[in-house]
Amino acid sequence: MSLFSCGAASFFLLEAVMPDPSSLPPTLPTLAPLLLLAFAAGSFTQLTRLLARPGRLRLRPTAAQALAAGVAALTVVALLSLAFPAPAPAALLAAACVTGWSGPAILGRLSALTERQLGLRLPPEQDNQG
Repeated sequence: MSLFSCGAASFFLLEAVMPDPSSLPPTLPTLAPLLLLAFAAGSFTQLTRLLARPGRLRLRPTAAQALAAGVAALTVVALLSLAFPAPAPAALLAAACVTGWSGPAILGRLSALTERQLGLRLPPEQDNQG
């Protein structure tokens, strides 16, 4: 048996298992409005929080913080949409706003939790060595 025939056999096996891409539901077009709303809600919530602080704000750090919070909110909503079969849109909007209020630092905590759940996180003594 040659390497080519082995590769061709595995390709046909993969083709038999994988569904036809044209039959898959168009998830991005259906999720895009929700993800855009999550981004806007997270950014606006963080911007509101920053503008409520006393004192003068600098434009660039304020805009960067608001955009980063929007990215964090978009990420959390996308993960929640994957984790639950049919989450309520109001719950996703609430999650986006809470994430926006917390800011982008929540992504660090979320990634650490995900790594720990998947068993990818190194023990604390090995974490600082490399």
